[in-house]
Amino acid sequence: MSFRAVRLGGGLVLAAALVLTAASPSFAPHVAQLQVTPAQARPGQEVTVFGPRGYGRTNPVEVRAGSVDGPVLGSFQPNEELYAMWGPGTVRIPDDARPGTYTLFATQTLAPSEAHIRGVPVRGEVTVLGAGGAPVLGAPPVATFDEQPKVGLIEDEPVGVGTVLLVALGVGGVGLFLVGAFTAFASRRRSAQPVAGK
Repeated sequence: MSFRAVRLGGGLVLAAALVLTAASPSFAPHVAQLQVTPAQARPGQEVTVFGPRGYGRTNPVEVRAGSVDGPVLGSFQPNEELYAMWGPGTVRIPDDARPGTYTLFATQTLAPSEAHIRGVPVRGEVTVLGAGGAPVLGAPPVATFDEQPKVGLIEDEPVGVGTVLLVALGVGGVGLFLVGAFTAFASRRRSAQPVAGK
């Protein structure tokens, strides 16, 4: 086997590994997401809520305060696309909310044809400010939106693009090392063979 063939084979293996790694999606589009902005608000203030992807298109999405069956702050109809999005829209923080960090849940009843969708309900957070500004860091709210009694099953966060890039770079580095080692071995073996006629 010639040195050129060895280099070509090693390069093809490395390229295939990089393509397969890069082809892995950085997120699953059927995992629901909820964005809440701004991250801090005062009692009675409106915040923007947005579901950029991962919902069924049949039934409305309800944004609830404190738990998956907490009070409904707003209802939004997703668009007609696959893994539909909804909003942005606004919901109002209850007037009697005390300072602290609260969880908002986006819940939806999925139709039988939407059973492939994961991650609903999904949660987001908003910090309610008191008269003097932000609450003490790490302090739980004195009282929650209806006491926030329950936490539903929530999907893990999607894998970030940075993680996928780190994996791809790691695979690429290992591939380059292996190609280099194989090339060096083949080169030494070829140079150690006696030349014909000597």
